[in-house]
Amino acid sequence: MDVTKLFVAAIDFGTTYSGFAFSTRDDQIAVYTCDWKSSDLTSSKTPTTVLLDKQQKFKAFGYEADNKYIQDIIPDESMDEFYYFRRFKMTLHNERLSLDTEIEEECGKKMKALDVFCMSIKYLKEEVIKKLQSRFLSTKEEDVQYVLTVPAIWADQAKFFMRKAAEKAGIAKDQLTLALEPEAASIYCHELRLDVDKKQNKFLQTIKPGMKFMVIDLGGGTVDITVHQRQRDETLEEVIPPSGGPWGGTAVDQAFLDFMKDLFGADVIDGLKEEDLEDYFHLLHEFEIKKRSVKSKGDDNRDIVMQMSVTLMDLIKKLRGGISSHIKTTKYKDFVSVEVQRLHIKAEIFRDLFKSTIDKLIQHLRKIFEKPELYDLKNVIMVGGFSECELVQMAVRNKFGADRKIIIPDESGLAVLKGAVLFGHQKKKITKRILTKTYGIQSWPEWDPDIHPETKKIRMGGTDRCKDVFFKFATIDDKVEDGHTSSQIFQALNPNERTLECAIYTSTDPSPRYVTDPTCQRLGNLIVDLPKLKDGETLEIEETLVFGGTELLFRAKNLKTGRVFETQLDF
Repeated sequence: MDVTKLFVAAIDFGTTYSGFAFSTRDDQIAVYTCDWKSSDLTSSKTPTTVLLDKQQKFKAFGYEADNKYIQDIIPDESMDEFYYFRRFKMTLHNERLSLDTEIEEECGKKMKALDVFCMSIKYLKEEVIKKLQSRFLSTKEEDVQYVLTVPAIWADQAKFFMRKAAEKAGIAKDQLTLALEPEAASIYCHELRLDVDKKQNKFLQTIKPGMKFMVIDLGGGTVDITVHQRQRDETLEEVIPPSGGPWGGTAVDQAFLDFMKDLFGADVIDGLKEEDLEDYFHLLHEFEIKKRSVKSKGDDNRDIVMQMSVTLMDLIKKLRGGISSHIKTTKYKDFVSVEVQRLHIKAEIFRDLFKSTIDKLIQHLRKIFEKPELYDLKNVIMVGGFSECELVQMAVRNKFGADRKIIIPDESGLAVLKGAVLFGHQKKKITKRILTKTYGIQSWPEWDPDIHPETKKIRMGGTDRCKDVFFKFATIDDKVEDGHTSSQIFQALNPNERTLECAIYTSTDPSPRYVTDPTCQRLGNLIVDLPKLKDGETLEIEETLVFGGTELLFRAKNLKTGRVFETQLDF
């Protein structure tokens, strides 16, 4: 255990649902979650939805935001006076991200993504403190070490963004750790006793030192896949780089909307959203419930029955002339019917809504299993909310279960959340990770006519130099220990300079030549505050990048005094 705070609290910020859990320093295995209550259920997570007023001030989060918006605001037709954001986390899956990136709420109004994430995290953080203080009266904010979950496949920019949002939400920089979601799930399986009598850990019995195992984290937005090898000292080491894609449960939701538009027309479904947003959300909510209960082929072939609102039926009649008569003109005439305000969908058609998403997952897994370093991989663990879907489970078992053991732990939907708490107590549990990019800086070495093109030649301080050269710090696919460092020394020559700036670049090429290569992308500027220099005085600064952790870290050191400077990345 390497945490010094009294409590570790994890916030699992998901695409569809979010929640938090905590444990104490003295009893770290006893992980407590919060119960969120809605009108029809109680669960350990709440929807990732946030409601703001027209001044962009926070109003509500989760079930409370949904209820206020659907039951109070939509019927009053006051949507223009509020901002209602849902499932906005996938914005960060886009690598071209900045602190000024804007996102759209449900009615098309835009707002800075950073502010939306900040308010959401702030609400969850405040709920953590309330829950702790209800159990431990003297709890103070400084007693808590926070862990915030992020997908392993996210780019550095998205991780920086989440850290900035959390810090803006009031979490102190030194009280915040980022946890990679599938790694947290690995630790959950590794640490907790998962069988019924709790006397033995099935995971440790199954996966012995030296053995490899895969974790497939199937969330609402993304699928995140990691492979670790258990070491003799009980630590875990990454075997291949994290991978995955946008194949979570929300991709199936989109397939359902596409199906409804194909069946009745895009103008009908878009019209429903525009004319009666409450009924539109009820349609999506009902699909969410039906989606969870769908069975694999042969187990249950009864029709899936969904309620149709009066507004939806009226729109179909108005734009298509009649519901049943229209269905008979479509390719779904033998698979869809309407009876007394209920839409009957044949089970095979409903299962087809999952097909594209599941096929992409299976195709990706097939490529991974072909990697030579995974020839002896025999155990696959499925976690995350979407892993509870029987169709996904059966697809993975049917394709890969003959040669491998497919493990789905109890409470698989909470594996990431509870594992993140455990990670907060043992941040060094994952000892080695594989870099997904080549990292370097822009440099200007002396120009060499034998290796440098004429187009890169510039004159600086009386010397011919080559511009835009990629000076490499670390290489893609390198396996590095947590805390691995790479440094370069720079000189501050101008006494009037208050900061020293250095552009950090990434590349998918193991040996890029220039930062202008197509494979390169500027990550941001590393900004180092400088002390005041006297005329003629120079200063050597050692800039260091720290690799191997869950996020990229930076350090700058005055070599004359040994003082370490505060650094930031302006990306």
